[in-house]
Amino acid sequence: MNQKNKLNKNAKCLIISDLIYTITSLFAETFLIAYFLKITNENIVQVALYYIIVKGLNGIGLILIGHLIKGKPTYRTKILSLGIIIRAIFILFIVLLGYNLSSYFVIVAIFCGISETLYWSTHELIFIDVTSNDNRKDYMSIKKILSTIVKIVAPLVLGSTIELYSFTRIAIYVFVLSVVQIFVSLQISPNGFNSVDEQTEKYDIKTYLKELGKDKKSKLNDYYKSNLIYGIIEDPMSTLVTIITVMTFKTSLNLGILTTIFSICSIIALYLYKKYYNKNNSKIILSICSMLIFIGAIGLVIDIGKSTLIVYNFACTVSLCIFDAIFNTQKGNLIKECNIEKRNVEHVMLNGLYTDISRVMGFTLILIAGLINNIIAFKVMLLIIALFVPLYSKLISDLENR
Repeated sequence: MNQKNKLNKNAKCLIISDLIYTITSLFAETFLIAYFLKITNENIVQVALYYIIVKGLNGIGLILIGHLIKGKPTYRTKILSLGIIIRAIFILFIVLLGYNLSSYFVIVAIFCGISETLYWSTHELIFIDVTSNDNRKDYMSIKKILSTIVKIVAPLVLGSTIELYSFTRIAIYVFVLSVVQIFVSLQISPNGFNSVDEQTEKYDIKTYLKELGKDKKSKLNDYYKSNLIYGIIEDPMSTLVTIITVMTFKTSLNLGILTTIFSICSIIALYLYKKYYNKNNSKIILSICSMLIFIGAIGLVIDIGKSTLIVYNFACTVSLCIFDAIFNTQKGNLIKECNIEKRNVEHVMLNGLYTDISRVMGFTLILIAGLINNIIAFKVMLLIIALFVPLYSKLISDLENR
């Protein structure tokens, strides 16, 4: 790896922070969904409402927080750490509430939404600051491979501990990990960031939108259009995988075993992505990914069983991790490609807003299916989300080749 591609200390600390976040996310998302379903007698409506609150708050918060972090790299690192602290409080709530969690899920969702806003608004800018167009693909590949290795071990540990002891006990361990993450995040220094002097431009999302409107066919506008689809297929589809897995296989241990198996598949896929993915073959790879998800979804529409669930789980886990790597690489690369270095904060905030709007749309589909409480409605909703996948694949493939 040449000097330009080397990752500095800040990048390495951010990767370590993200690895810990991966473990806490497995608990606070995958296993929390399983716990919600257990204590609410498989109430999908409450799970959907929980995520609508979280993603809705996140989208609103991203636009508002731009004023605090534009041109202030030191604030970014501090707000990142504050987001982790609030996330630790969110996990502590889970420990203290136990089986009463469903009665206070709105309060818990608000804390989760605030923590995600603080963490991801600054994280995405720090990610851009500590990497360059020369090493961003390597960063994403290394981070994804390491996080997938964590996902191989962590689900088995979390699932077996929950089965042998309790959900509350594992929550205490996760809380301790969050405290460790706070100290790691404090090691990220704004010294050495690659960002330009942004203070020459005041944070102004309205002006940025007007600038985008002048060229409706720009690469940036096409990327934002892809955001409005990405959010529908990303979080909601992952949540669907967890809901269907829990309702089919019942125990947290089985959920952990399946998550581990498919994480191994993901690491192989990410290795192949890092080694072979380029603009020349992007269309073929993305088409294969979208077809895998679509075929898996069709299988579940025909028959929700253990075999079709395994096929769908495999398709989603492998394909979504590749989509995510491309999505984040494009997000960073476009800043330099489109000469918007002085609007990088607006770019990241708008990107997050559009993605969260589409996530809310996706979880609203899950909410509607839960309210109807009919297997046919559930299958229709699954098919609707799957239909967005080929469209998203085409959009990002076109972006890669422009």
